[in-house]
Amino acid sequence: MNGQPNWSDYGQQPPQGAAGQGNLNFVSTSFDPGRAQAQPSYNTNYNNNTATTSFDDEPPLLEELGIDITSIFKKTGAVFSFGSTADGTYDSDLSGPIVFILGLGFSHMLSGKVLFGLIIGWTIITSLGMSWLVNLLVGPGGDIGMYACCSILGYCLVPQIVLSLAYLVIGKSAALSVIAVFAILWSTRVASRFVTVRLKAKHIPVEEQRSLLAYPWLLVFSMFALLSLY
Repeated sequence: MNGQPNWSDYGQQPPQGAAGQGNLNFVSTSFDPGRAQAQPSYNTNYNNNTATTSFDDEPPLLEELGIDITSIFKKTGAVFSFGSTADGTYDSDLSGPIVFILGLGFSHMLSGKVLFGLIIGWTIITSLGMSWLVNLLVGPGGDIGMYACCSILGYCLVPQIVLSLAYLVIGKSAALSVIAVFAILWSTRVASRFVTVRLKAKHIPVEEQRSLLAYPWLLVFSMFALLSLY
């Protein structure tokens, strides 16, 4: 045996080039730098300006939640302003009103009266009724919705908070009744002014109807004042 397979034993013809070859030939796999193809390279370095998110570019959390602290302070300052204009009252929000509604509830709780549910219920029902009534009085184009009325009502509860805190200091007395009347008129004037300024922004003159718009607000804040008196 010379190491070559006997193809006749298998009934086959030897393949071409197989005869006379007693050794296996291996293909040379030597590395040729000239033939090497450039392999794709991957850059694992990330650019901080494009691939990563910078926290400096993120908006503040309060801005993402839709809470504008500057606007809230402007509207609160307009409540304490006795001028004829109210800057910052053209837009509506519920962040400030929620704070003042809770503040009114906590001030009553200091005197032993838990009235959170009553205050929130009155606020919702009053906002719905005032929205319908103001749009009925103004006519088409007024567009004073429940959201806007709830915002106006919430900011105008600031004098009612002062009244409830005065109850803690002086108790039930004639002086408290005088303060209650002042708080009612104060809240009514501010609420009617807010509505007037909002309608003026939409080019709807309502100066002649301001007393008519103020009357339902007078009834509303009288109900809130009764919570402090009794």
